[in-house]
Amino acid sequence: MLNHRIALLLFSCFVSLILPEYSWGKIDSTNTSTAKKDSVKPTIMIAEVVLGSEMPLQLIAKTDAAMAITLGATNRFRYIPFADRDSVAGLFKSLNAEPTAYNVGQEIKAEVIMFIRMRQLGNLLRVDIEAKTGTDYVETVSGVGLALLRYRDSSDAIIYDPTIVEAMQRAMCSITGDSNLYAHVEDSSYIVFPAEPLIFLNMKFDNKKQKSSWAIFQDNEVNSFYALQVLFEAATSLKHVIPIDLDTRDSVYAIKQIYGVENYVQSTKEELKVLYDVGFVYAINGNIEKTSDGAELTLTLSEITSQSSLKKVKSLTAGFSDDSLEGFKKTATKLLRRLLR
Repeated sequence: MLNHRIALLLFSCFVSLILPEYSWGKIDSTNTSTAKKDSVKPTIMIAEVVLGSEMPLQLIAKTDAAMAITLGATNRFRYIPFADRDSVAGLFKSLNAEPTAYNVGQEIKAEVIMFIRMRQLGNLLRVDIEAKTGTDYVETVSGVGLALLRYRDSSDAIIYDPTIVEAMQRAMCSITGDSNLYAHVEDSSYIVFPAEPLIFLNMKFDNKKQKSSWAIFQDNEVNSFYALQVLFEAATSLKHVIPIDLDTRDSVYAIKQIYGVENYVQSTKEELKVLYDVGFVYAINGNIEKTSDGAELTLTLSEITSQSSLKKVKSLTAGFSDDSLEGFKKTATKLLRRLLR
């Protein structure tokens, strides 16, 4: 697992988020007066949800339940569901008054009103939350949360619900400035930390010095894809990284009409530029070299720079002697977890 302090830095780098000089202390129950501390929780209302054009409209309604879970897991906030909010808005309409976010928020006594944007890039979900608070809701703090869409139903349709919650939790960590906001929740499935996305670039094969009939060296195209899939799967259990699957990576390349990328050759400057431009800053590549008594796998964690180059952060090597894809998988899984520890 990456060092926690570094992980927070990488996360902030990815989302390009600069938090304003404002503390959520004004609306955080941990900073209220002693008399109110145990009995009053800041009240939060969602004013608006905007979806990217690639997302189904029914997700607006799902946002209601997702935010209730997101805030409820902390036990530090009180959430106003859509039904209560819309009831107050209906009252304004019945009186021929405009139900603005400000008017409804004031009437329902919400200390915070939130504006939410959700977008999808491949299998990656991004949730932007703008929270307005203070007198007349003039003070703003924003947060971004990312999560991978990993769940499908029997018809292979995306199940968005758990991923929306996960992304919202990360956005709330950013908004509150508390990376441990969900570190001690009762249900372990809701233990979420800020996390940086991690892209998998390539796996190169080197058997020039030692010609080999080993399975891993026999089909570069197929085995490089397999190798990167192994690394992706190994990273999915880590709390402080968001592993980006190859489909999502390739959908980023497609933005600039880059197709047919080979996973066993070095990434081009063009490829690195498009990854950097969408905010993917950290990447892993690998090399498998045949040796006289087996093979050596080297994994390198790098930063993608603004000059479309790779700046090495850390590199580890491990040997393996089992001539099988399963032998490679065991070695690669252990090595990746050591690299990201």
